[in-house]
Amino acid sequence: MKSHFKYLLITLALACSTKAFSRDVILIENLSDAESGKMLLNIIQKKFNIPRKLITYRSVNKECMKTSDAIMQLCLKQNGEMEIVKINKAVIENTFRVFLEAEG
Repeated sequence: MKSHFKYLLITLALACSTKAFSRDVILIENLSDAESGKMLLNIIQKKFNIPRKLITYRSVNKECMKTSDAIMQLCLKQNGEMEIVKINKAVIENTFRVFLEAEG
């Protein structure tokens, strides 16, 4: 179990340090107003204890990109609804458990 934890931390550290060569971890695309986007960022950071540097945030005009290779892609629609465009459940469950455990 400890070796899995160390492996996840090393992978996460590498993903953060080699941003130019890695894919987005969490991609948020905002079709709504800037205030709604900031609120969603705050919720993700505070409620789920996710560091800001793991989140890529973009304001978009027409539609959310469907071809991203992000681990999790969220789309905040103009009406304020959030859509999960893409999610790799296995990676999320194994990696983000570290942040949820840090809370307790």
